[in-house]
Amino acid sequence: MATVYKLDPAFRQAVRDRSGEPIQLCYFCHKCTAGCPVAYAMDYKPAQVLRLVQFGQKDKVLRSSAIWLCVGCEICGTRCPYRIRLVPVFDTLRYMALQEGYKPEAAVYA
Repeated sequence: MATVYKLDPAFRQAVRDRSGEPIQLCYFCHKCTAGCPVAYAMDYKPAQVLRLVQFGQKDKVLRSSAIWLCVGCEICGTRCPYRIRLVPVFDTLRYMALQEGYKPEAAVYA
């Protein structure tokens, strides 16, 4: 049986507005993921998180351990052809997760 995910188009806009980053420009080149020093420990890689946000998969993103692992190094933004900085995006997602009552199930280590 196919899995059905609830999509929230307003989520994409809210993340874009709150973070100030042009997340709609991401075309999934994976340069952010290639440079991320903690991508190996993430359930969704940085590029995948952006794609999930673009598709409005709010629950999947806010339940992800990836949003709690970002160390703020800014390598992603320097590698991105559109200079999309994921640090403000991940900060926004963590804040939204806490507002919605999501939190890591256990301590998250990179």
